[in-house]
Amino acid sequence: MRQGDLKLIEFYDDSLELYNLKDDIGETNNLAEAMPDKANELRARLHAWRNSVGAKMPTPNPDYDPKRANMRARP
Repeated sequence: MRQGDLKLIEFYDDSLELYNLKDDIGETNNLAEAMPDKANELRARLHAWRNSVGAKMPTPNPDYDPKRANMRARP
């Protein structure tokens, strides 16, 4: 989500990253902890937008097995 120079990234684990693209084009300085009110404001706007367009969020796959996912087929 973008608002002016700010970019918010929300991850599926509910963590947030907030960057000021004007000052940090490489997105190296996460401002989410330094600016929690702004991060939460943008998160609320993102959720409101998702609701307004009926966006569906992915849900965990109950059949996912991380042990099997990391196995590689061997000849």
